[in-house]
Amino acid sequence: MNINAKYLLLGAILALPASAAGAQENTRPYLSLDAAGKGMSACVALARENEWNVSIVIIDRGEDVVASARMDDALPASYKAATLKANTSLEWGTPSEDVNAVLEEMPVFRQYPATLAIAGGLPIIIGENTTVGAIGVAGGSVEDDATCARAALEAMR
Repeated sequence: MNINAKYLLLGAILALPASAAGAQENTRPYLSLDAAGKGMSACVALARENEWNVSIVIIDRGEDVVASARMDDALPASYKAATLKANTSLEWGTPSEDVNAVLEEMPVFRQYPATLAIAGGLPIIIGENTTVGAIGVAGGSVEDDATCARAALEAMR
């Protein structure tokens, strides 16, 4: 067998697992762009209707931003707060305001970086218990932020 034939055979062997992996379906639930867009639209509509100036950040389970917006009159800091709320909710697997109970019971966790344990962050759960992402809303009162996040979550279902 000449050298070119050996390289060709080796390349074909190495390509087999890659092509087989590419043929598999994605069976793990994930947060789609369409779902995030529906959530974003619902939250923005509610915020406009109530004259809340908020930022909204929707992340997937890898903490990557799928959709985000800062309304025209929202403070720049609200975007960072929305991001922190979404990350807090995702990392702790609970609404962001529920993290306070853990922090009060076990103060050592206050050292955990970038935790914003106030209302406005919700995990996005598909099915019974599959977390696919989280949403964070900030810029209004904590009650308004939580209301807007709930509206987004409902629109994503």
